[in-house]
Order: sequence, then C-alpha cells, then structure tokens
Amino acid sequence: MLAFLAVVIAAIGTWLTASGQHAFEPAFRHAAFNVVSVVTTTGFATADYSLWGNALVGVFFVLTFIGGCTGSTSGGIKIFRFEVMAIMLKTHFMRLLYPRGVFPRAYGEKPIGEEVVGSVVAFFAVFFLCYALLTVGLMAVGLDFLTSTSGAATALANVGPGLGDIIGPAGNFAPLPDTAKWLLSAGMLLGRLELFTVLALFVPRFWRG
Repeated sequence: MLAFLAVVIAAIGTWLTASGQHAFEPAFRHAAFNVVSVVTTTGFATADYSLWGNALVGVFFVLTFIGGCTGSTSGGIKIFRFEVMAIMLKTHFMRLLYPRGVFPRAYGEKPIGEEVVGSVVAFFAVFFLCYALLTVGLMAVGLDFLTSTSGAATALANVGPGLGDIIGPAGNFAPLPDTAKWLLSAGMLLGRLELFTVLALFVPRFWRG
C-alpha cells in the first residue's frame, strides 16, 4: 500500500513539476495530499486536480476504485483484492507459457485458497456490474458521461469528489437532480456495506427460518 502510494505520488509530482504547473514543493505536497485522500476515500481536496491535464484526470479516475487496506474503514475495492487479482493473472499467464509448470498462488508466503479466489472474483464481478448499472441510470436522468461515470465510481467507492465541472473537487452534488441523488445514495449504501450485505437482503432464502 505504501509503495503504491509512493510511486503514484512521485509520478504525479514529477509530472506537475515538469509541466510547469507547480513548483517542486507545492507539486509534491498537492500530489501527496490528493492521492492519499482519494485512495483512502477521505473526501478532501487541496487543489482542483481536474485542471492538471487529461492524463492525470485518468489517473485519479483509476485511483477512485483502489481503496485502502482490508479491515480499514476506507471504501473502494481495497488494495488486497487487486493484489490477489494480480497474482491470479500472473499465474494464468505463466500457465499459458508453461502448460506443464506448477505455479502455486501465494500471498505473504501463504497459499491463497480457492474460497479467497472465488470471493475476490465474485466481488469484482458484482462491483463492476453495479457500477455499470449505476452509470447507465445516472445517464438516463440526464447527466453527462464524465459526471455519470465518475459519480457512480465515487459513490460505490465512497470517495467523495468525482470528476468534471459539476461534482469535481471544486464542485459539489447540490446541482444534480433529485433522482440522481437517490441513485448515488443507493450506490453509497451498496459500497459502504461492500455489496453482498445489502444484496443478500433481496434473496428470499435470507428471510426463511
């Protein structure tokens, strides 16, 4: 987690300095604060990073999904699930190259069980299905693509600011229509309770017995 934050902060700080948008110290200070705020879903911003260029807007959009460490109160998908997914992809790729090879899946020198793999895959599938549906729902009530996609992401990940002129770090959600606010509130509830807790309420078997 710390290594990931360090790499992203260094890259953004270097970009801001090289492009002449900020001097060295403000560049790395703004980069550090805003990256940590978005990844840990704290919800604060010290600068309008949507003005830093399209490349960095894309970076912050990706950061919206990351989240903090497992067991923390942060939102997002959580860094642990990304690590497990990376291990799974690496193992699959190696098996394509070496069909007869044996490549154990391990995290922290401990084997990754099938129940963990299944849980991570299921979470990713449900998360992005909900994300797609929420994005389409927001576009259906008249929001533009950037506001809809970033709004859905920031709601499910419980980050706070989205992207664009309306809900970006320099804006707020007040101008949105009431229907959009209800959809975003539902998305925040799903994300805060990590999806399955809420979805289980709609399964009839949950209420039996």
